[in-house]
Parts: sequence; structure tokens; C-alpha cells
Amino acid sequence: MPHLFSYDFRYDDNGYETETSRKQLDVEDSVGNIYLDSVEPSSLKYGGDIDDSKHRLFRDKHEQFLRSMIGGLPSGFKVLDASQPWFSLWCLNSLSIMGCDIDDELQSRTIDTLKPLQDPEGGFCGGNRQLPHLAGSYAAVLAITLVGGEEAYRIVDREAMHRWLMTMKNADGSFSMHKDGEVDVRGVYCAMVIASLLNIMTPDLVRGAAEFIGRCQTCEGGIGPFPGVEAHGGYTLCGLAALEILDRFDTVNLTRLARWMSARQLGFEGGFNGRTNKLVDGCYSYWVGGAFPILQKALERAARDDYLYDRAALQRYILACCQDATNDMGGLRDKPGKSPDLYHTMYCLVGLSLSQHYVGVDPNAKKLEDKTSVYTVPVRMMQWDVSPPQKLVLGQQSNAVVPVHPVYSIPFRPLAACVKYFYSLPPLSGSLV
Repeated sequence: MPHLFSYDFRYDDNGYETETSRKQLDVEDSVGNIYLDSVEPSSLKYGGDIDDSKHRLFRDKHEQFLRSMIGGLPSGFKVLDASQPWFSLWCLNSLSIMGCDIDDELQSRTIDTLKPLQDPEGGFCGGNRQLPHLAGSYAAVLAITLVGGEEAYRIVDREAMHRWLMTMKNADGSFSMHKDGEVDVRGVYCAMVIASLLNIMTPDLVRGAAEFIGRCQTCEGGIGPFPGVEAHGGYTLCGLAALEILDRFDTVNLTRLARWMSARQLGFEGGFNGRTNKLVDGCYSYWVGGAFPILQKALERAARDDYLYDRAALQRYILACCQDATNDMGGLRDKPGKSPDLYHTMYCLVGLSLSQHYVGVDPNAKKLEDKTSVYTVPVRMMQWDVSPPQKLVLGQQSNAVVPVHPVYSIPFRPLAACVKYFYSLPPLSGSLV
């Protein structure tokens, strides 16, 4: 059945115009003009049937965009010198999700880029001679996972990484992003991703982390950066994903969380915003959309019940509004009128993947009896699987991209290879308690 297009779904300011409402209506104007091109004119008086058959992922243009960025960045990018591991992750993961080849040369260049960024005391820096940073370390470890192979894996000094993570750990269960740096839910998520991939989970590392996340849940239902601060889509994904790694959904109210998350999908645009009364943004295709598979598992909902959002509407927003058909440059963007960039390219593609493929854990699967063993972490990680009957690809079938793991945002194959390697090494602790 075709999806309905109607201006009745637009934002209603109830007669009280504000700067926020004006910006919202401006975005809806630009999105509406794009959607109108896909509406059969004769159906408009009945609401307007959207013809999604012509939506196409401009895969070749996006690959060209990514490879041009890998080849060298303009001088204006020097302000992002502290984001070097992120550039590797954004490019490698975007190429991987689209099924593009990561050749030997690109693998070697990535290794050569990341190796000198590891601090002798542990952790990865964003740039040369900078402080090691949890976000940069997260990006570096995921980029190493995507490259794969023993040469890449052996870059990481696991013991030093664990020691450094413990220096970032705070008494309340939170983590600082760097020495004397900000403290928020991102730190817990980054630390848990790194530790779970490298097989360096220990009781001291995980103690109190789930409780800190629970205290960050707000009256709205979402998760904020730290206790007492407004709920945000990115922090909600970070918090929920960390709780999945920790197997500790008991610290949050899932009903209130589900209500808040579902309210983030905008009825007219189809994409997500990150906070109440904010504008749609393509990056939240993952930072909010990616949280729904995890919520699905936490609520023990079966695949037949599907996610608690409109997967087709999100794909329509990504394909129609986060790509610019008139631009030969390639890359994906926040919203119409914005320029493409590597950050939005990756997170739009991750969100596209998770909306195409139903990724979950069978609620009837056998429960792990011993939750204290460090080896339950990779087992639960690999319980996630793709359910082919629930696959939903909007537009041309060639739009289908590679399935990704919602917690780690990368494809399953390199993730499994990484887990196999690091969990063949001796753990730093055999128990999580």
C-alpha cells in the first residue's frame, strides 16, 4: 500500500509562532517539495499517494566522495585534526556498509595512520601529540576492527588500554572522556564498546556503570548526558547500547523510554530529531533509529511485532532528502539545504541498513545461565542476527546495503572476526563480578 502524503501531517504551532516553529516549517517546506515530486498528481485531492519505486541510493557517487576524502583533505579540515580516528571510521564503515572494497593499500594506510596515535600510557589520541580520548579510542578500535587481520589487531596494547580506561573511571560509575575532561554517558558507551571488543572487561571497569546510566534517564523517558539534563537521542543510544553490553536493562524504565523514542520520529518528514522540539537530522537515523533494535530486545518483542517506528518512512527521508540528486559530489547530509559530510554519510548509511534489515535476538532463545563470566559478553554479542522475512527495502532493490550490529554500528563479518581474535587471548579477568 502506498504511503500517504498530506500537509495535514505538518507541525501545528497552535497559533503561537516562534523562531523554533518558523525553522520547523521551513524544513517541512523543503522536505514537502521533494516528496511532492514522488506523488501522483491525480491522487492529491485524496491525500496523495507517494510512489517510492524511484528512490535510489547513489552508491557510486557516495563511494567516489568517500575515496576522494581518503585521498587527502583540503586545508580547511585542519580544525578537525583531533578527529583523525573518526575520519578512518567514517570512511571505512561507509564503504563497508555499501559493500565496497577495502583494498590492501587502504588497510595499510589506516594502520599507518592509527598506530602512532596510540599513547604509550594507553588509549588513542585524536591527533599526534594530543591527549588520549575515549571517543577517539572508540573510533580507532572500530576502524581497526573494520580493517581486520592480525597486523591491525596487534596495534592495540590491551593491558595499557585497560589501565588507561581505569584512570578515566569515576567513583559514581561514569567515565571522563579524557584527563580532566567532560563526564557523560558517551564515556560509558565508548569504554564498554572498547572493553567488550578487546576482551578487557573486568569487575572494576563495569562496576556502577549501569547505575550511572539509570540515573541519567529523565522525566521525559529518554537518557541525558548526565543526571538532571535534558534527554537526547545520541545519549539514549549510547546508554541503551552500553546497557546491552552490560546486560543491565533493569536500571531504566523501558516503557517511558519507548514512549520518548517513538516521539522522535517526525510524522511529516519521516526522519528523527534528537530532542523534543528540535529539527529532523539524518544522523539520528542511527543515533535514535539504531536504539530501536536494542529496545526491541530489552522489551523481548518478537520479530513479527517489528520495531516501534516506521522503517519505510525513515528510508524515504534518507533516500529522498539526505541525498542531493543534483549534486555530482556524492555523500549524505543532515537535511535539504545542507552540505554532505563524512559524519552524516556514515550515520545515514547505518540508519538505512538498520531500517532495511530486521536485526534482533530471538526472545525465545536460550538464556545464558552464567551471566558473571567474561565470555558471556561475546556470546550475547553474537546472538544478534538478521531476520530475512522482515527485510524491507524501499525503492529499487539495489538500494539494499550490508546489515550492521546496532550496538557497534559496523557490519557483522568484521565484528565476528575481531571477537574471535581477541577472545582467543587470555582475559584480564575471568569474571565480571
